[in-house]
Amino acid sequence: MNLLTKYLLVFLSALLCSLPLQANQLPKAFSATYKANYNGIEIKATRSLTANGPKQTLNFTANSWLASIVEESLFEWGEHGYLIPQKYRYDRTGVGRERHALLTFDWDQRNVVNQVQDSKWKMDLPEIALDKLSYQLQLRKDLINSSPLGPYQIADGGRLKTYEFEKIGESVIDTPMGKLNTVEIKRIRKKKNRTTHIWLAKDWDYLIVKIQQLEKDGKSYEINIAQAVVDKQTVTGL
Repeated sequence: MNLLTKYLLVFLSALLCSLPLQANQLPKAFSATYKANYNGIEIKATRSLTANGPKQTLNFTANSWLASIVEESLFEWGEHGYLIPQKYRYDRTGVGRERHALLTFDWDQRNVVNQVQDSKWKMDLPEIALDKLSYQLQLRKDLINSSPLGPYQIADGGRLKTYEFEKIGESVIDTPMGKLNTVEIKRIRKKKNRTTHIWLAKDWDYLIVKIQQLEKDGKSYEINIAQAVVDKQTVTGL
């Protein structure tokens, strides 16, 4: 190695070290309302993300005259950009059978305590795992940072499930707020009994805009955004 090459390498090394590391961007606080129709039943749903210091809460509710569902995930973000769930709860009330579930994650012991109705048991956890609600936020975070989509390990019902997704394409879709640039993703399932597509707003922190599910019998269900606020800004179209 000649002297000139040596000095160039030293210069480039010093230059690279002086450059700031790219920030690992996290989803911002938001609130959104959605509307859906399921077999003639009108449903109103909400999603929101709030922060209280390092702890954050992701909340989902769905209400109709028939039933009410509340899901909530309490979590923190790890230093490497992985979501670390602390507690997850699910409550369904109304006509028919009620269901209540509480999952408490113990990362020191690497297990999760499942309490469903009157039953309670523990399940071992891998190094990284999510709950049935928080995976949606991890997915959005990965889209924001152009990271691979999963696979995501989900603690659900006393066992681990794997959720996988693929990017289908991009499109502009009409919403009550106007036209939005979206990316469409599809959940990959080994069993082909249903197909799920999700559209997320590229210009608005990859907020979920639309979810469409097609059943094996040909029936389809869809939930669409009605209004939203992201980082204290009202979502508007192009």
